[in-house]
Amino acid sequence: MATSPKAKPKLRTKPAPTAALATVHTQLKLSPSERALLPEALRLAERTRNVVEDALVEFGGWVLVHVFADDAQAALKRRRDNGLWCELLERAGGPSLRLSRKFLYLAVTVAAHDKRIQDESWRLLEPGRKEFLLPLGDEAVMRKAAQHVVAMKLSQKATKQYVRALLDEQGKPVRVQASAPKLVARVQRFRQSVSDPAFQRGVARSLKSLEPSDKAAVKKELESLRAWASELIATMRS
Repeated sequence: MATSPKAKPKLRTKPAPTAALATVHTQLKLSPSERALLPEALRLAERTRNVVEDALVEFGGWVLVHVFADDAQAALKRRRDNGLWCELLERAGGPSLRLSRKFLYLAVTVAAHDKRIQDESWRLLEPGRKEFLLPLGDEAVMRKAAQHVVAMKLSQKATKQYVRALLDEQGKPVRVQASAPKLVARVQRFRQSVSDPAFQRGVARSLKSLEPSDKAAVKKELESLRAWASELIATMRS
């Protein structure tokens, strides 16, 4: 991930809190034409989110009724006993069912909890925030959490942080699923993005004009990244 000694767009960095892998956050300044285009991009993104979430809710409701005979308990606890559900899972991500397994699970799980949790706050949440409440497991806790999320008008990001805090209090920290293929894919995406020649030239230009405090922040993040990579490499050698 060599960085060309010249080139860098205006770059602001925010030191990451306490993460094993600290990442460098960059924010390029928008040109006038880009800033004028931003509202339309945000509007279309919001419309797309609505379409996707509406489709997820509709599909999940259909699966609950027609695949699980409207039995929420079976949809949550006895899915593996259902032959049609297993067939859908087997086909997920393939040519005959171009939906991911995650989409299938989320759709039917949200539908099942929608049937069981009779609470206005839960109903007011869109699938995105409901998804973040699912790890709480207990529906009474989920109901109470939904009331807090709605009352405080928490965003999806804030909802995720709130749920993590609840799980920590319960002694059930969020389990991070890690696998070699996922790690390779994530590192590869990051490497390819920062190795792009145009990105490197822009970063090189920007670094030259950074204030000393900003340079120190960038250096700290890069050193954290290097330490993380070195630690993983050492782990593989041991």
